[in-house]
Amino acid sequence: MIGTMRGALWVPHWPVAAAVSSALADPEEPVAVCDRRVAALSPSARSAGVRIGDTRRRARYLCPQIRLLDRDREREERVFGVVLDAVEEHVASCVIVRPGLITFGAKAPARAAGGFDRLAERLMESVAEQAEESHVGAGCGLLAAVLAAQDRRVVPARETAAFLSRYPLTALYEVAGGEAMRREWAEVIDTLLTLGITRLGDLAGLDHSLIASRFGATGSILLSLALGADHAVRYTAAPRGEITVRTATEGAGRAEQAAFYAKRLADELAEELSRRMQVCGQLTVSAQFSTGQRQRTWSMDGAATSRDITDRVRWQISGWLDDRAARPLGELDYLELTAEDLSPAGTNQSSLFGSSRRSAEQARRSVLRLQSMLGEDRVLSPRLTGGRFPAGATRLEAWNSRPAPVKQRPWPGAIPRPWPAIVFPEPVPIELRCHCGEGLEVTGQVQLFCPSCLDPRPATLLVQPASGRPDPSRAHALCRYPGTAEIWSHAGPWQVSGRWWDPHTSYRRAYLQLGSLPGALVFRGEGRWMLEGIYE
Repeated sequence: MIGTMRGALWVPHWPVAAAVSSALADPEEPVAVCDRRVAALSPSARSAGVRIGDTRRRARYLCPQIRLLDRDREREERVFGVVLDAVEEHVASCVIVRPGLITFGAKAPARAAGGFDRLAERLMESVAEQAEESHVGAGCGLLAAVLAAQDRRVVPARETAAFLSRYPLTALYEVAGGEAMRREWAEVIDTLLTLGITRLGDLAGLDHSLIASRFGATGSILLSLALGADHAVRYTAAPRGEITVRTATEGAGRAEQAAFYAKRLADELAEELSRRMQVCGQLTVSAQFSTGQRQRTWSMDGAATSRDITDRVRWQISGWLDDRAARPLGELDYLELTAEDLSPAGTNQSSLFGSSRRSAEQARRSVLRLQSMLGEDRVLSPRLTGGRFPAGATRLEAWNSRPAPVKQRPWPGAIPRPWPAIVFPEPVPIELRCHCGEGLEVTGQVQLFCPSCLDPRPATLLVQPASGRPDPSRAHALCRYPGTAEIWSHAGPWQVSGRWWDPHTSYRRAYLQLGSLPGALVFRGEGRWMLEGIYE
């Protein structure tokens, strides 16, 4: 059965548009946003020959001046919220298929705007500030609407079957709501392709009972999409606002007293979430003590029960009260819980036969308990903050905290990407020798120098043995380089310097990338060669 007429707004290469909107790149320069490979491109990068799926090295080979940015899905979702605000000025409600692609009921907004063409113009004008390029189209059913937006056309209901039939079967991925859904669909689509079903028209001609018996619910969904039927995607626009509950605690001085108030508030918050049929993505705990105030935001995975909320609040307050010896807070006078990042219940449904996230949740509970016992500053996790070299691009922060987002701006003079997969906490001393056998040095002009020959180039790498028991970094390096490692190529050296104003933390280094087994990133500083990372 043909679905209802729906409109769709599609922003091509949205990850690039989000990066440009966040001032991480210039709209005119060639830009590529990468996961392991290139995931999105700017128009100038596409015109230079770079394609989706290329490696970073190939992208830089095809376009030496290209700016390569790491993909940040949180940034894409955050910036897309501004696009949603602009779209909702013209349509009553919309559904997010993924950041960069939304659908909406087309009939009423088009009638109010004086026609769909006029509605499309208004939508593209509204989102132009965040995305210079956007496409709007309409068709019957989810898939037809999205493909029509990519073609910038309106597909009448009577032409839906013919319109869809010419597309390859892989066009179904256009309406996959996320990576998990894409992987689930891939199993069925790959099997159909091996059976010779290469186009949507081929799939639409098959009997539904045969598809359902062979491929189950996933097969039925894909068939209904190929037929132009409606299908509800899992990612919908999240409700606005938040839910807050609060209470005075009458000077609770012990963790057991605070737990009583935490349980009462957690029950109240869980009941309100259930009444609204919503789940929260974040829980903020705010506590007013007699000598100060504390606040902490927790991530919540899926539907939180009263016990889940109680545990997080109790652990957090216990950690604050137990820490009074170092930072006196006094008694607890006021407690407030705020549920944020609300979404409709059911949009994050668990698997029918259990979820692989159960073990992760158990581990998370254990770490949270450790954090409440040892203090929130004693259980740390690394966070990418940006820098000129791998070891300086991370920072240790309290585990499960939600700090203010760090804008990933360009770092002039940084080591060329890709960076090594393994970065040692402490650089490991090594010997780097020239092909003539002498030790290599670096001149003040950042050039390799060998005292015995005129053609200095690295030939061997040897990890210096420890005098006693090796530290973990050196032990790992010795496992990867148990003896003298042969070097067959190198790149660099590059000078990296910083913090010149502070004599205690200033640095000046010369980095080399070494082609060996495995590859290595080394630098020379303070008269020594050090191994910073290993390429996998």
